[in-house]
Amino acid sequence: MFDEDISILIPFKSDGGHRHRNWEWLRRRYEILMPNAELCIGSSDIDPYCKSASVNNAAKQATRDIFIIADADIVFDVDQIKASIELLKKHTWVIPYVSVNLLNEEQTNILLQKEADVTLRDTKFTDYSSFSGSMGGMNILPRSCFEKVGGFDERFKGWGCEDDAFSLAVYYMCGPFTRLNGNSMWHLYHPRASLSNYHNNHEVLDKHYLSPDSHIYKASSKE
Repeated sequence: MFDEDISILIPFKSDGGHRHRNWEWLRRRYEILMPNAELCIGSSDIDPYCKSASVNNAAKQATRDIFIIADADIVFDVDQIKASIELLKKHTWVIPYVSVNLLNEEQTNILLQKEADVTLRDTKFTDYSSFSGSMGGMNILPRSCFEKVGGFDERFKGWGCEDDAFSLAVYYMCGPFTRLNGNSMWHLYHPRASLSNYHNNHEVLDKHYLSPDSHIYKASSKE
């Protein structure tokens, strides 16, 4: 089985609304499409919400050698995961998509009414927003790389920059990633998170990850 060596790390904190409903459907999808994988759900009581702490708490539950770190609102086709696991045999880590398709509330409601094992390629959504170049949402990497970089940086709180920081840390301390070309992932609708701490998060990113004096640059120069 392709999924028996996989721990899926999901950062999640219920809002009692859209996010909760999205995750209940996605949980069923994981259980159907990847029944042998280890599903590790991590949360955090830090205020504002700390996704980094949630990921790290999920990692503490994990016992497998391959980590899939996925947001609790991201939908994929299982063939993407299978192909990405094959790519991981030749590459340091894998981002299993090129573009992110943003479903609106109506489209999300339609999808959540379908069986949880629906194939996304068979859906006929149109007029959705899409963007490329993202490095977050879902990453696939060896457990050893996650541990080498020390997991996610818990200095990031609220929305923004923690995925960029983690990706930069893995890139500089473990090696370059590859993307699964020709594939998209789908983002389920939920109300936008507050951006109140984004400026502070960006300052942490600039100082500790983008500056030539950052520990990431120094660590990579010693390799």
